[in-house]
Amino acid sequence: MRIPNDPLTREEFYNDLVRKCLVSREERKGDYETLRSYYLFGAPGEENPAPFNKIFPHIDQLVSFLYAAETTRFSIVLGAGVNVSEHKKSPKLVQRLNDEWYSSNADLVFGEAISWAMCYNSTFVKLIWKSGKVHPYMVEPSMMGVLREDVPYLDDQEAFVNTYYITKSALWSRLYNHPNRDSILNRITASIKAREDIPEGVSRIVISQVNPTIYGNTNLNLSGYNRYKPRVDEPTVEMRELWLWNDEIDDYQCVTIADPGVVIYDRPGEQMFMKGEHPFIQVCPSPKYDYFWGISEVQRLIGLQDMRNRRMNEILDLLGRQVKPPTALIGFTGIMDEKNFALNRDDGLIATDMPNAKVEQFAPALPPDLFREIGEIDAMFAEVSGIVSVLQGRGEAGVRSSGHASQLAKLGSSRAKQRALKIEDSLEKMATLYMKMLQAYSAEQLVDEEGNKFIPEQFTHDYYVKVDAHSNSPIFVDESRALAFNLLKVKAINRERLIDLLDPPMKQLIKEDLKKIEQGEAMAAIAQQAQEQRKEQLKAVK
Repeated sequence: MRIPNDPLTREEFYNDLVRKCLVSREERKGDYETLRSYYLFGAPGEENPAPFNKIFPHIDQLVSFLYAAETTRFSIVLGAGVNVSEHKKSPKLVQRLNDEWYSSNADLVFGEAISWAMCYNSTFVKLIWKSGKVHPYMVEPSMMGVLREDVPYLDDQEAFVNTYYITKSALWSRLYNHPNRDSILNRITASIKAREDIPEGVSRIVISQVNPTIYGNTNLNLSGYNRYKPRVDEPTVEMRELWLWNDEIDDYQCVTIADPGVVIYDRPGEQMFMKGEHPFIQVCPSPKYDYFWGISEVQRLIGLQDMRNRRMNEILDLLGRQVKPPTALIGFTGIMDEKNFALNRDDGLIATDMPNAKVEQFAPALPPDLFREIGEIDAMFAEVSGIVSVLQGRGEAGVRSSGHASQLAKLGSSRAKQRALKIEDSLEKMATLYMKMLQAYSAEQLVDEEGNKFIPEQFTHDYYVKVDAHSNSPIFVDESRALAFNLLKVKAINRERLIDLLDPPMKQLIKEDLKKIEQGEAMAAIAQQAQEQRKEQLKAVK
């Protein structure tokens, strides 16, 4: 992309790009509000929460099959032309990468990003190097915008925007050394306003009318409940971070813009992150080839949740009329409400001198399979996301042994495995950026397997980071363990490598104990060999 050189034309060019990238933002924000409400409460935002929200535990269980933060580990795969000596540095770099991954809480941030990507359709993780370590942050899709929504993958976009909010005091602190600080703040101050969470459609219908007064009925729950929406009373400034590919420098151009279109910083991406790289990783469990944001898992389940809510409300109504059935007072005179109140209280008594007076109750008959349809709807939830009964720990008809159950689980997990591999791609990209950031910014000294000291920058750049043995997903655990023991059985690996593959608790202490055990075994083998030699010598003398 060619960027104009004239300052005024350049600023107009940047603001026009931001407008094009955020063209669908308000529409998507309204959709995301609905998806969020169904995910948290099982009902749209204007209705009361569902009696039982099936979507939240269903998504929670699905994510648990796709990603396990505590077992995920990485390995470095070197290019074909890399010198063999570089392999000796890999173990320490992998250990350093894993330490940085867990110490920065990247495992938790990535897990949270997957859960909300299931709710919306995509989420993003932004990496920042600060205070000598990597800091990951999750970014909602409503805070992102891309130039072409018909092109998948963030790396293929010519330009994209990250929107965020910052207080005026924090902005003042960041602009402390800026040469144009005063003029920038004067232009920004006039535009500071509170954030609005009203979707564009509702705002257009309710607020923009000549007479905004609305008449009618509303389903209002006065008891109230927590909607989990943050409230910020401090005025904030909307900031936009525009990333676009600059053909002249063969790198990204990072432009920081404050509302209303005030360009604060305009610099090459190398000064903000790394040359040729951007700090955003898209997490999209269900990508779509012609729609950048992908498919929302919650949106697939909304119809089933509505069906479940409707049927559950009907069942509760039926049970309520069974406990307190409709009553007919035949032949009674007077105030019926008082008589009905007397009939429905402890030791209630009612009397009349009218002949043939009687009380009849019309309790509805309860069908024997009252909750059967609820079970069928729950089975549809599992079918939509590909979670079979065996994976959920439930018994299956016709299963005769544990081996049979394991085989069924293996065959039934194919859909979940396919999605886990898609998430693994985002995980590997994020881990590769972690490794590149360590090389670019860390000067920590490491020691290779031969005792030579080196820093991460001295390691080759011809590599990529892989999730070791698909350890990000619990579905692959049994297969990985069986493969590790088979490799040891055929002597393709030693016992230390087996410990690395199994990744047990207290791994370092186990390795130290293994060294002592192997030393004892070596000494015992030498003693055994010496004893055999003495026996041979004695036989020769005789």
